[in-house]
Amino acid sequence: MNTKKALDKIFVSRVRIKLLHYFFMHPSEPLHLRGAVREIKEEINAVRRELIRMEEVKMVRADVHGNRKYYFLSQDAPFYDELRGMVYKTFGLGGDFVRNLPKMGSIHLAILGGNYLTGRKSTDHPVDLLVVGEVNVDELTKLVSEFEQKNNIEINYAVLSENDFELRRKRKDQFLYQVLVSPKLILVGNQDMLVI
Repeated sequence: MNTKKALDKIFVSRVRIKLLHYFFMHPSEPLHLRGAVREIKEEINAVRRELIRMEEVKMVRADVHGNRKYYFLSQDAPFYDELRGMVYKTFGLGGDFVRNLPKMGSIHLAILGGNYLTGRKSTDHPVDLLVVGEVNVDELTKLVSEFEQKNNIEINYAVLSENDFELRRKRKDQFLYQVLVSPKLILVGNQDMLVI
């Protein structure tokens, strides 16, 4: 079962899925009710109902400015990391990568992070996508290029063989260390592989 179908089965509300998608893909952007209706193209009452529910369970927080109520994704929300993982493995670059995994080669580890994951434009993060294994670089380049063109965003990615990754990990390589201590989401592999 693909990740989108799995998410549809876990969350029965299409509107909630769209709101989660929007909030995680735009983590620093506030959203008011009418803006949400425009962004996710759903009826106002359904959007209002879901925003109220999401606020009740502290998935979003709200601030009132003037006569508008703005909603923000709450990083203190229960299950924030789990929800973020589900959304990023279903939509955007992570979703594209997971769906095309069979074409990517023999992937040992794939990490999504950097500016893409934080939603900020800074030079603090060396890469947005790190892929370790016997990677089909042509397929990866094609996937990233198509994503960049479609979303008008630049993605920095790096490819390492398993041997290079292990060598750099043992040497506590500065580049790898910075990737591993920054906010990240593991698309392929597990947390144990990241221990330095």
